[in-house]
Amino acid sequence: MSDCIAVFATTYETLRAEDFFRAEKIKFKPILKPRKIGSACRMALKFSEKDIEAAKRAVSAGNLDILSFYRKENDTWEKILGRILP
Repeated sequence: MSDCIAVFATTYETLRAEDFFRAEKIKFKPILKPRKIGSACRMALKFSEKDIEAAKRAVSAGNLDILSFYRKENDTWEKILGRILP
């Protein structure tokens, strides 16, 4: 399975997301967002692709302002899902 990251609109949203990821039992790691991905936020949450559905549930449950989910393909991050609206 590939790695994925969730990129949120702000650092505050990323920190809030940690609680909701924990509630969904997602193993994650806060990382610095890759430079090639545009966002005002400098952080992202890295997790396994197998947890993508749980990550979507966490975002919805927290009504979090997410910009996108990305999957690591070779050495680049490919956008796999944009904003999730409540």
